Amino acid sequence: MSSLRARQKEDRRNRIVTSAKTLFRQQGFEKTTIEGIAEAAGVSGVTVHNYYGTKAGVLLALVIESDKLLIEKLESTLPKEPASLTDLMLQFARDIMDHAIANLDKVIWRQVIAAVTTGGVTQLTRAYFKLDQQLAFVLVRRIERLQQAGKLSPDIDASHLGKALFHLQNARFIQFISADELSRDEIEQRLRNDLAALFAVGSV
Repeated sequence: MSSLRARQKEDRRNRIVTSAKTLFRQQGFEKTTIEGIAEAAGVSGVTVHNYYGTKAGVLLALVIESDKLLIEKLESTLPKEPASLTDLMLQFARDIMDHAIANLDKVIWRQVIAAVTTGGVTQLTRAYFKLDQQLAFVLVRRIERLQQAGKLSPDIDASHLGKALFHLQNARFIQFISADELSRDEIEQRLRNDLAALFAVGSV
């Protein structure tokens, strides 16, 4: 019986998140309501509130599910043995931007950032930042491969470097979603310039 209840609960969660994604894309974040999400998902507004608290909570849940798929994608699409650290970073950033825009538009991504930075610490924000850490460790593992292949000094702390480069990529990602006119190629070039400057400093 408890297993049936668990499956029913998971089904309701999936329907809520899927319905919210459709409505966010069709109507935008502002015009979408908890009641509209509930109606589309075939549940009550109270159920949506009990599961996610607010509309921003539903949005974060949607992004968390998207990030889980992104991590799986990166593990399979990023080269196991990158040609260089720059190539690795550019591919990593490109895959993240492509995945993000394939799921939500820039306007809604701005709402995601607002929800994460102003919504306080919740179970959902903790899950979001935990997935961010997992994304960073995708980079860390590839950096370790570069070290094993002799393309990067073994004296470098792969964990610290991977996390630092992830935060740099994250800053450029936020810049990407903050301006409608900025293209992926422009952000990629800015990141390339960032990396060239940082690596030049490192060689001094």
